[in-house]
Amino acid sequence: MRTKTIASLAGTAALFLALTACGAADNPPATPSSKGGAEAATATPSAPAPTTSSAFLRPTPEQEAALITALTAIDPALTVKPDRAVSRSVGVCDDIRKGKDDATVAKNAAYRYDGGTASVDNAKGALIAEAIRAAYCKG
Repeated sequence: MRTKTIASLAGTAALFLALTACGAADNPPATPSSKGGAEAATATPSAPAPTTSSAFLRPTPEQEAALITALTAIDPALTVKPDRAVSRSVGVCDDIRKGKDDATVAKNAAYRYDGGTASVDNAKGALIAEAIRAAYCKG
């Protein structure tokens, strides 16, 4: 019985190694470059340029304090957990910086901040977005 188990495990391991060693549709084997000499050695693949609009912007401690004050003025339930309120603002700021229209930013802000002790509709979402813009996210 033990010999059959060992043989079965060895066969499974061999199959696994064979499958991982071969090229597959999503991982084809390397092909030689059609360019020759120095031209092939200096060719580099082009990578997309990084964009600053998708980098997440976090508020400084002073900006956080201003943001918490502004959100509390809208609805104290928004800042029951200040760290969570600030964390959610980062996504709203990202929407603003990506140039999304005001209605989308308000809807996404409402979605992010709704729940727990806060009830947030799109109108309140617009106020939240404005508070985030004023505190630190200039867009």
